[in-house]
Amino acid sequence: MRAEHPARRIVPATLAFDETGNPFSPQFSDVYHSADSAAGQAHHVFLRGNDLPARWAGSRAFIIVETGFGVGVNFLATWQAWREDPHRCSRLHFVSIERWPFDRADLATLHARHPEWAVLSSQLRAAWPPLVPGMHRLHFDDDHVTLTLVFDEAIEAVRALSLAADAFYLDGFAPDRNPAMWSAPLLKALARLAAPGATVATYSAAGMVRDGLIAAGFAVEKRAGFGRKRDMLAGRYAPRWPVRRPRVPPSWPERHAIVVGAGLSGAAVASRLAVRGWRIDLVERGSASSGAASALRAGVFQPHVSRDDNLLSRFTRAGFLYALRAWAGALDAAAIPPWQRCGVLQLADGGENEARVADTAVALAYPVDYALHATRADASALAGCRAAIGGWWFPMAGFVRPAAIVDAQLGRAARSVRGPAPVLHLDRHVASLQREGDGWTARDASGAKIAAAPVVVLANACDAARLVDLGAAPLRRIRGQQSYLRAPPFAAPRVVVGGDGYVLPAVDGIAVAGATYDLDDDDRYPNAVSHAVNLARAEHMLPGSAAGIDAATLDGGVGFRCVATDRLPMVGAIVAIDRARADQAALAGAHLADLPRIRGLYGAFAFASRGLSWSALAAEALASELDAEPAPLSHALLDAIDPGRFVVKALRHGAL
Repeated sequence: MRAEHPARRIVPATLAFDETGNPFSPQFSDVYHSADSAAGQAHHVFLRGNDLPARWAGSRAFIIVETGFGVGVNFLATWQAWREDPHRCSRLHFVSIERWPFDRADLATLHARHPEWAVLSSQLRAAWPPLVPGMHRLHFDDDHVTLTLVFDEAIEAVRALSLAADAFYLDGFAPDRNPAMWSAPLLKALARLAAPGATVATYSAAGMVRDGLIAAGFAVEKRAGFGRKRDMLAGRYAPRWPVRRPRVPPSWPERHAIVVGAGLSGAAVASRLAVRGWRIDLVERGSASSGAASALRAGVFQPHVSRDDNLLSRFTRAGFLYALRAWAGALDAAAIPPWQRCGVLQLADGGENEARVADTAVALAYPVDYALHATRADASALAGCRAAIGGWWFPMAGFVRPAAIVDAQLGRAARSVRGPAPVLHLDRHVASLQREGDGWTARDASGAKIAAAPVVVLANACDAARLVDLGAAPLRRIRGQQSYLRAPPFAAPRVVVGGDGYVLPAVDGIAVAGATYDLDDDDRYPNAVSHAVNLARAEHMLPGSAAGIDAATLDGGVGFRCVATDRLPMVGAIVAIDRARADQAALAGAHLADLPRIRGLYGAFAFASRGLSWSALAAEALASELDAEPAPLSHALLDAIDPGRFVVKALRHGAL
């Protein structure tokens, strides 16, 4: 896997203005845009400097990378130009890097100065993420326009990107004020992202910028600058040396996929492919499009926090925030959201861990609307009943019936204007997948054809291992039982309380407690033993809440988790295990990019207990890979969820 630094604390930009009233950065002693006209600079320097909108005409997708999001002027101007262009590309990707983002309130003040973009800027602010590290993907205009914000140092952000850019906007503070934004290593890293013929434009004509771009492989020229700036630079990527291109993205005879499994993962994949114009056959062996665990009464969605901001924390943070946006975007405009964002109180495991939570909260300094430490008194006040200890408070988190999320995402797929609604095949069990010609055929136990397509996505949890050899991937199917408690007599909390298990607020007089973690247990029905475990956990977290309740009288539900040993999902192209075994000696030191893959076969499974928080982002990552669009995750996180990660480890130990 690629090394990656733990995400840094994000400090908001300071709202300030210079003596002429222009937005100004006290940190870098520079203005955010031209004093003559922000919109004029955006159009003259960045749009015309990259020959836009002409260059995106007729394209399926066009990708722009910007260094320095600032106030968002360039994005808003580009978005408006795209909207007004009758020959626009079908999908516009705008990827922008910002180390010091403004918060939503300050953006509102700054955007009020640009009434020409009032409609667009209000949509941008409504989707604006909390100021936490990492990539934040925002969709606009029925998913035709995608803004990917990267809150990080520029060089680290660029190195983490996976894309082929058609145009670059270089718009950092002046080179003499913020030289890191114009350094030779950064410009070379940008060049490695350039698609053939990519263009570049910047307001700066400084010698170090010109020399750095030329050294990185760009042919640049001076042009007339905007306003009081005499010169600017524009150019095209034209290296004078052979370029080693990354692996060629797949092309498909038709954009048509079979998705096996119609639970959280399958519905998310269907949704993210459908909005890109893919035709979908969604196959579910059950009688309803909600899958196994998706049929449970409720599930919890929340972040994960660790002091070192490890892979699990980073992936869960990105997935949790993306899920909230994706679910909202999946709803019909008049629909009432089915989720309850009541907040999640994650109790610490003992006094020592509570002290660690408090220290970590200070060290990471997350925005208070994302995560903060709650003392024992705070926890009790939030829960509305006595909590055993303090811990983390996640105000944006909550609970939802998973089937409602499945329905919303399938509804979003059905409403896509780019292609037909997904075809749902219920009560159809995929007994085998056969490679036929340039595609795949899914067949049932009798050999009858269910569907055929160039691409198959396995979104069927542990059952994926029955359809394809996963080699060294160790998956476990783990039973989880929920208990449904009448409240009263159960003293239900006002918020979700988690720790060793979880307890949900009562809905229609029923609270949910769960879920057990039963290894080597295939019992599909609730039992009193597991109810007793859930009651004991609830009582431990909320003393006195379960007094006098008889486990033998309870109802409940059972689901089965699919769990990999590292507790991360399996998302991406499936490894050709037979070919890897045949070339085991040559692949002993292989990296993920070296592994042979099965053409057209992908996975999105092993979501453990975090399907609600992970599945939407996993689906977006997979759809982006299939369509060769910018990835919504860093290289390190993509590697961490790659189905080939266990194969690489096995090959290095000669144990495949």
